[in-house]
Amino acid sequence: MISDNHAWQTNLKESRFMTAAYDLAMQKIVNGETLLLDGGTSTELERRGAKMQNSYWSASVSLEFFDLLVDTHRAYIDAGADVITVNSYASSRLVLGGTENEKNFDTINKKNIEAALIAREKSGARDVLIAGSMSHQVSWKRDGTRIKQQIETVIPKEKLDSAFNEMVKFHEIGGVDLLLLEMMAIPYRMKSMFDCVSLSQLPVWCGFSAKRKSENGKIASFHDEKVSFEEVIKLSLDYNFDVCGIMHTSADLISECVELIKKHYSGPIMAYPDSGYFKSPNWQFTDVIAPNHLADLSSKWIDSGVNIIGGCCGLGPEHTEAQAKLK
Repeated sequence: MISDNHAWQTNLKESRFMTAAYDLAMQKIVNGETLLLDGGTSTELERRGAKMQNSYWSASVSLEFFDLLVDTHRAYIDAGADVITVNSYASSRLVLGGTENEKNFDTINKKNIEAALIAREKSGARDVLIAGSMSHQVSWKRDGTRIKQQIETVIPKEKLDSAFNEMVKFHEIGGVDLLLLEMMAIPYRMKSMFDCVSLSQLPVWCGFSAKRKSENGKIASFHDEKVSFEEVIKLSLDYNFDVCGIMHTSADLISECVELIKKHYSGPIMAYPDSGYFKSPNWQFTDVIAPNHLADLSSKWIDSGVNIIGGCCGLGPEHTEAQAKLK
């Protein structure tokens, strides 16, 4: 059960438009059941043969490998996922702007959402939720042979607001059940993102990313070791998010991050780690956690108060299937 149950349910009912499927899913959480997110959409697409691009990673997959995208979503549903994630993490203008595929921006995003809707329809699992992924990711730019770090690219607030509002509208019109904020880690971009999504009537789930500081072992923002993980969490507290959690973070950090989230947030908590590492434009499936090991860890996270489990980059339907046994 979630803590401060009555207060959370009151906020939930007052603030958002909820589809029947979403309402049912939230009621399951209230009743103490566990929901299951899918695994990594983009990395599973890569594993199945989709080509990743240097500047915009998986954004154009919906143009070139649409059927594969549908099949990937379907594989997660068949494995037991209660929530599938639209392949829109890297398809905002922050990523596609200035690339050869900016002209296809509308088509890419419409087809990304369409693929998830088709997969759900084909599966017959009408209660599966579709989460519209939103990130503050920018394109993977190179400085000579080196890929620039995310925090090295400073973006004006007006450009951030425009890009985020545009993605919110795509997801609203497209018919997703919720907005899923992924890899929240850079404070000024987070603030713009939070302000924009708070204007939407769609429910919002907020996923933070973290890493351990090299010099002192403390947990920090994934993209900026100067920012503590608790600072990242606190930025979300003024917003009425239905779910908060830790994602795209090493599995061995999840438990510590969950405890830090619980210090400040009393609503439902999600946890979905990654495994392997990114070397643009490809995911490196190195020492990927075994499905049964992930399930064992997930069981412990559930015992500690996590309500939603899943996987991120590097984790596939076989991991979802192992976690599904915990529901």
